[in-house]
Amino acid sequence: MERWDTQVRKDHEALEAQVGALRAVLATDAGTEDRRATLQRFIRAIGPDLELHLRKEEEVLFPALQKLAPEKGDAILFLKEQHGQLRTALRQLAGSVCGCEPELNWKETAHAGQKFVDLLEEHEKKEEQLLIRVLEISLKPNELIELAHGFHQMAWKIFREGL
Repeated sequence: MERWDTQVRKDHEALEAQVGALRAVLATDAGTEDRRATLQRFIRAIGPDLELHLRKEEEVLFPALQKLAPEKGDAILFLKEQHGQLRTALRQLAGSVCGCEPELNWKETAHAGQKFVDLLEEHEKKEEQLLIRVLEISLKPNELIELAHGFHQMAWKIFREGL
């Protein structure tokens, strides 16, 4: 039987791999156009994956946590705020890379990229520390199965919306 958090963990692993690619680009001395093209591919790849992941959390995980542990409301609110910050940071990175300027302002782009990396890493740590463990030790097996089912349903809902 699949663990309740298998899908969330897979999402996290995929996002971590993509962020690893971003780190590599930020550390490279490749030419400006090569970096721009690579960053544009990164943004096109991570944008939908990140949005799907954030929506699963917002529409499935966070409501389950709120119901289970109302005293964790501040932590859930903090994580929701981080979602907004992540979306903004990715838009800022996209704006610095995909702008109409002929020359890429590498300092601005590297700063925007690092900000996104830092926010995502902080978010993942907070989520793991504050929330995932609460569910794992608090929910009954059938409730964990329902939660996993909710993740799958949300993924299909978002996929259908994109068609």
